Amino acid sequence: MSFRDLGIPASTSTVTVRIFDVVSDPQDMISSAANFLSPVPPGYENIPLPIFAFLIQNNSTKQRVMFDLGIRKDLENAAPSVAELVNTGRLKIPVKKDIVEQLEDDKVDLESISAVIWSHSHVDHTGDMSKWPSSTDLVVSSKMVLETYESNPCDGRKVVPLAFDDESLPEIGGFKAHDYFSDGSLYILDVPGHQAGHTCALARVTPNSFLFLGADICHHPGVFRPTSKLHQHVPCPGALLAATRISISPSHVQAPSFIAGEFDLASRTTPLLAIPDKGYFEDPVTARASIEKMTDFDANADVLVVIAHDESLGGVIGALPASLDEWKAKGWKKEGTWAFLDEKNPAFRFGLKTAAVA
Repeated sequence: MSFRDLGIPASTSTVTVRIFDVVSDPQDMISSAANFLSPVPPGYENIPLPIFAFLIQNNSTKQRVMFDLGIRKDLENAAPSVAELVNTGRLKIPVKKDIVEQLEDDKVDLESISAVIWSHSHVDHTGDMSKWPSSTDLVVSSKMVLETYESNPCDGRKVVPLAFDDESLPEIGGFKAHDYFSDGSLYILDVPGHQAGHTCALARVTPNSFLFLGADICHHPGVFRPTSKLHQHVPCPGALLAATRISISPSHVQAPSFIAGEFDLASRTTPLLAIPDKGYFEDPVTARASIEKMTDFDANADVLVVIAHDESLGGVIGALPASLDEWKAKGWKKEGTWAFLDEKNPAFRFGLKTAAVA
C-alpha cells in the first residue's frame, strides 16, 4: 500500500515536524483509564500518558504553525470542572515546563509562529493562549465549541474557523481535508467523535512519507491495533509475536485461535481495546467510525500514526523534543507499531497484575 491508496494528492512540497511532550513525568500522573478505553484489567486502573504538541514548518515558505499546545501549568486557573478534579486528587498532570517554555529552550521565537491550530478545545490541547503574541492566529474547526478555560482565550487575536461542510473539499482516507498551506504539505482533517469540531493533521515530511497526527481520535494504540490489514502490511516482529503468547493474558483479551493458557496474536484481527460507551467521547459511535478510517492510514507503509497521548513511542523516538521527519528512514514504523505489546513498554496493559490498592 502507498499513500496514493488513501487519496493523498502527489506533491513535492513538505513540512518539518518537531514533537514536544509537556508532561514532565507521566508515571506521576493520576488519570482514570476507564475514561479512555475498555476493558480495564485489574491493576491498570490508572493511565499515565504523555501530552504531545507539534511545531510544523513549511519547508518552502518557512511559515510555522503549532498543532496543539498541550496542557497549561496552572490547572487551578482552568475550567471549574477541571480545577475540581485537580483539587480533589482525581486528576494530576505534572508539568515542569509548558510548551512556551520548551519552545524558548529550543530557541524558537514565538513571534515566528503564525498560527496555533487546536485539534479541539479540551484543556490538555489548548495550552495558555495568554502567553502568545496577539499576532498569532488561532485556527479551529468551525464546528468547535470554544470552551473558555481562560477569561478570554481569543481576546485580541484573529480566530480562523475552518469549515468542513463545503462539498468541494477533497477527502483523504474518508476524512474531509483542508490543504492548509495550499501546496499539499499539510492537511487538516475533519475527524469527528471525540468532541464537536475535533480535527487531526496529515503532514507530508518527504514527497512520499507522512505523519498522521491523530490528536484525541483515541488514547492508546491498542484501540486501533491489530487489524487484518496491519498484520498483512506491517507484520509484528517474530520475537515479539512469540512473546505475546505468554505475556498477554487470555483472561483479559481473547483470540480466535489459542492453546490453553496462551494468546495467539496472529489470529486476532480486531483491536485489543475499545473506547468506552461512557467517558471522554461525546459521540462514541462516530468516534469508532473515525478510528476505523484511521486504521487504513496505520496499515499504510507511507504513514506513521502519532496520537497525542501515545505512551508507547518514547522508547522508539528517544528524548524529546525531537524531529519526526526521518521516521521512515529510521524504521520507526516497523519498530514502533507493535511496541505497545512489549512487556517492558509503558503502554503494555494486557498482563496479569495485582489490583491497585485504594
